Amino acid sequence: MINRIVLTGGPSSGKTSVLEKIEQVYNSQGIKVIVIDETATYLINHGIRPFGDGKVDMVDFQELVMRMQLAKEEIFDRAAKMLPNEDILIIYDRGTIDNRAYINEEEFENVMTRLNHVKDLSELFNKYDLVINLVGRKDFYTTANNKARSEDVDTAIKLGEKTLKVWLGHPKLKIVLPKENMEDKIKEVLNEINKLLDKKQVKRQEKYLVDLTKSNLTYLKDNSTSVQIEQIYLESPSNIEKRIRKVTMDNSSTYYMSVYKILEDGTKIIVSEKRIDEKIYNALMEFKDPKYNPIHKTRYYFTYEGEYFYLDIFDDNKELGILEINVSLNEQVTIPNFIEVIDIVSNNNAYSNKSMALIKPSAKKELKHD
Repeated sequence: MINRIVLTGGPSSGKTSVLEKIEQVYNSQGIKVIVIDETATYLINHGIRPFGDGKVDMVDFQELVMRMQLAKEEIFDRAAKMLPNEDILIIYDRGTIDNRAYINEEEFENVMTRLNHVKDLSELFNKYDLVINLVGRKDFYTTANNKARSEDVDTAIKLGEKTLKVWLGHPKLKIVLPKENMEDKIKEVLNEINKLLDKKQVKRQEKYLVDLTKSNLTYLKDNSTSVQIEQIYLESPSNIEKRIRKVTMDNSSTYYMSVYKILEDGTKIIVSEKRIDEKIYNALMEFKDPKYNPIHKTRYYFTYEGEYFYLDIFDDNKELGILEINVSLNEQVTIPNFIEVIDIVSNNNAYSNKSMALIKPSAKKELKHD
């Protein structure tokens, strides 16, 4: 199986050290590790740069970076499929989305227009199975290990913040905060990769019922990425949940089918989760379970104190919403100070996605979500 992981973050966030450890650990386990070096650094080191004497325009430079990055990804992906190894990790030192941190939205759309073989932003997002963002710290910043680095420390920290923001909306984004020693940071990265490789991973979430009328949602305007979601439940046995989902970002849609096994205690285990095309999505609509309503909502992805949250606001209820975060067993969660939480509903089956989509004979205004 091929897993594609982006390792990103601001300058001096520890990518080089983490990459070396990933190769060492997983190669020793018989997993083939392919590392794709940072494209912008390669171009700068070979004399093509958006600063200094003889510089090229920044938008032109980002076009070159994108073209080279996409070509490298296509070549290495094809090569990986030719290898005899059953398990392969392709690690990208930055991905195509990183380019958005260096130019504005209009300029990025200009670059996308030039790349006429790329359909839309969602196509770029869905190239990667996991995105790990390493957060840097001022006192760790150095230019000694990268001659292509020219920014000062404050600019570097700002670039790190912008880089994190452009990845908001990726469903498998993990944020790794600065640590006092590099070994702790590396350990956290390895833990996230282990979760990706574990096919029996149990899905764990903390879920909160939110009073939208008492929450200050203006924070989301400049600090979140939103997507529109349509979710349909398909007919299936009682211990299996099948659903299809349409996710729309920037007027482009991506389609998924997910299958979960339901344990006796209500815990869900992922059996299958894959991307499908629009034609298959529409065909599967014929198998819609008539006992459940379709779900339509807007999901806002955002970060708060280094944690990755998403808030669901449903088309048929603007007063109540659901805040979710994926957590480790012993992880403590800090609720954003602009969110008014009514209750923790993580273990309340009444607030599960499927339960809330269930058509109730005498239902009036109830929260339908996820």
